[in-house]
This record gives sequence, C-alpha cells and structure tokens, in this order.
Amino acid sequence: MLAADKLLLQSSLKQNAIQLKEKELNLHNTNFGSLGTQAAVLAGFAVTALIEFSPPPDIHETRYLEIAYYVCCMLSLVTNLYCVAGSTVLSVFATNLALRGPDGSVERAVEGMHEERRGVFISFAIGLASLLMGMVRTTITF
Repeated sequence: MLAADKLLLQSSLKQNAIQLKEKELNLHNTNFGSLGTQAAVLAGFAVTALIEFSPPPDIHETRYLEIAYYVCCMLSLVTNLYCVAGSTVLSVFATNLALRGPDGSVERAVEGMHEERRGVFISFAIGLASLLMGMVRTTITF
C-alpha cells in the first residue's frame, strides 16, 4: 500500500511538472508568434522605405546621411527577417520536439526556447532601432 501511494505521488508530481512546462511552452510560443508578426511588419516597412524613398537630386552635401539611411534600412530588414525566421523555427521545432519527442523532451524544448529567446529579442530590438534611426535621419535631413 505504501509503495502504491509513493508511485501515485510520483506520477502526480511528474504530471504537474509536465503541465507547468506545457504552460511555459505555450507562453514562449505566443511570445515568439507575436514577435515574429511584428518583425514581419517592420521588415515590410523597411522594404517600403528602401523602395519608395528618393532624395532630391540637388542635395549633394548630405550624401553621407543618405548612405546612413540606406544602411539603417538594410540593417533593419536583415535583422527583422532574422527575427521572423528565428521565431518561426523555434516555435515549429520546439513544439514538434515537445509533442513527438521521448520522455523529458518537453523540458528540453522549453529550455531550448528559453536559451534562444535572447538572440531573437536582440535582433528585433536592433531592427526596430535601426528603422527608427533611418526614419529620423530622413525626417531631419530631407
């Protein structure tokens, strides 16, 4: 009887731990989904800024600011696309690992998402900041 109670307690504890990790996995999936969507919108803004902007032809003294504008827009595009790709890959592969992997794979998937989130968040921040810097340069200069 005591051994059965011990097994029941262990299985209940394991089940509660898995439910907690599942909630954490869902939180990471939601965060990466939101971040990927916002990064895709910002990448679209960067592409539009690259295509639609045409400086006045008579302004030659601000050529370096024009180059800085294009560099900022390209940096924004690249980092936002990296953020979209990273968040998509993390969401898809971590969920796949958690659902189809061996025992303990939910914990492994959650830990992997937690470790990789910093790089994705940093790329999003760089993309947002560089797009804003490019827009400020354009607004002030032209």
